[in-house]
Amino acid sequence: MSMIADIAESGANELRRELRTPRRRFPTIDARRLSQLVVAVLAFLILATFADYGVSWDERVQNTYGLRLLSYYVTAFQDQSAFYYINLRYYGGAFDLIAAALNTVSPFGEYETRHLLGGAVGLIGTVGTWRLARLLAGERAGLFVVALMALTPLIYGHSFINPKDAPFACAVMWSIYYSCRAIVEAPYPKRGTAIGFGIALGLALGTRVVAVISLLYCAPAFVAYTIGRYRESRSVRAVLDEQRSFFGALLPAVPIVLALTALFWPWVVQAPGNLSTALRLFAHFPWQGQVLFDGHLYPADKLPAVYLPQLIALQLPEVALFGLLAAAVFIARAAVERGWRVLTDPRSLCYSVVIAAALVPLVHFVGTRPIVYNGIRHYLFMVPPLIVLAGIGLDRTYGFLRARGEWLSRAYTALLALAAGVQIAIMVELHPYEYIYYNAFTGGVAGAAGRYDLDYWGLSLAEATRDLEHIVASANANSSTKVRSLAVYVCGDKESATYFFDPDSPLHYTDEPSEADYAVGIRGAECTWEIKGRVLLEVKRGSALLSYATDLRDGRS
Repeated sequence: MSMIADIAESGANELRRELRTPRRRFPTIDARRLSQLVVAVLAFLILATFADYGVSWDERVQNTYGLRLLSYYVTAFQDQSAFYYINLRYYGGAFDLIAAALNTVSPFGEYETRHLLGGAVGLIGTVGTWRLARLLAGERAGLFVVALMALTPLIYGHSFINPKDAPFACAVMWSIYYSCRAIVEAPYPKRGTAIGFGIALGLALGTRVVAVISLLYCAPAFVAYTIGRYRESRSVRAVLDEQRSFFGALLPAVPIVLALTALFWPWVVQAPGNLSTALRLFAHFPWQGQVLFDGHLYPADKLPAVYLPQLIALQLPEVALFGLLAAAVFIARAAVERGWRVLTDPRSLCYSVVIAAALVPLVHFVGTRPIVYNGIRHYLFMVPPLIVLAGIGLDRTYGFLRARGEWLSRAYTALLALAAGVQIAIMVELHPYEYIYYNAFTGGVAGAAGRYDLDYWGLSLAEATRDLEHIVASANANSSTKVRSLAVYVCGDKESATYFFDPDSPLHYTDEPSEADYAVGIRGAECTWEIKGRVLLEVKRGSALLSYATDLRDGRS
């Protein structure tokens, strides 16, 4: 091993010892056990509530895509209908294929199984952020991060009902973790690290083609490390030898990435140019819808540059925003104190990867203004790295205050506990629509109503449908006439409502409003036909109207 490699290995060993050595200056509670408790509570909540969630607008087509992918394999590649189903061939089907396979043995309903799987994937993503925080800043930081992930409604709510963006965010998070672990183990990353990185990146590519952007997260670290090593060794050959060893150790990841991508996205291997076709399409996806932002409707391809940063600032919990501010201060201070050493310090290089994961997508959006659907769901993969940085910022603030007086750290802990309690109460009130959360800077969901998209996926249609059935059942119970079949029109994806029709209910679906007796719909500008009838019920959260049911018979001549 060269002298350069010895220095690198020595630095990595020193970092590992520091991370494993408990801080004795201030005896604290067992942060690792508390983190495990948070994960266990999350697992319990997922099992207890996964059946509460409605069917999101995308789920019907995504479920069909998964079934067709499964048929592709069951028929020994003969059924290729998945490659011609709408435009979903441009997406990988990792989540949908797994969900379709699970539904062949699951005792739960078709969509309930998908929601349980989504909750499990979200939990795995939370564990990924915990592992990364422990690697970067120790067990106590891991506790802050895992708690903050659990209290971020944007993550928790999307996990159950977002079949593309939430699984993608989880896979990208794990690819970031294994990238950082490889840096810590440089110049010879372990085989397990290479395999883990291959699995994470393969699952990410098997979900969305934009996973290739995650490779850019390591670019700043690579450039910094190259410059720093050359400054120390003054030998290009030594630097190149070390890089050859590093990337050589990661080569086992390559066949894993290719195999998983081919498995979950078989269309991409049908023709050599399919991958580049998908990449070009996602740069200019042909969607002509409108997006509600700050009280105005914008074409999806003409959103203002502040769209993404503003929504992030308004949909992250306030304590996360404080943590991000604190992290920026502490990271900048550490960079100044370490000077040129940050170019070769494994910890600093890992931070550069996480910072890039949080900022590269943001810079890309501001610079290119791609088409974005409702909210920030297309950029959900930015949120876990932001939460990691925010949690580390909260941890560093705790350490800073503890060094200046135990009473300060106790007061800080009490404030954080109060904030957590408030956040839990908000999430309980919003359940099962946690994904519509807006923080106090917007005035909560009540302040966001009419200004920003709330239940754009129509989850609340399930609640509206169930409540309508209760009203109809009560009316029929008090009537002496024979119950006739009653038609229901749905303003939204019909599956979001019809899936919850009771088999014994007289309600049935119609796609003609003029023939409908009742209607259920999402609150929105496109659902203007509700004025034709009497409002029977409204589904609200935080005084914000999400959906409703109307009696259309009163408006007929």
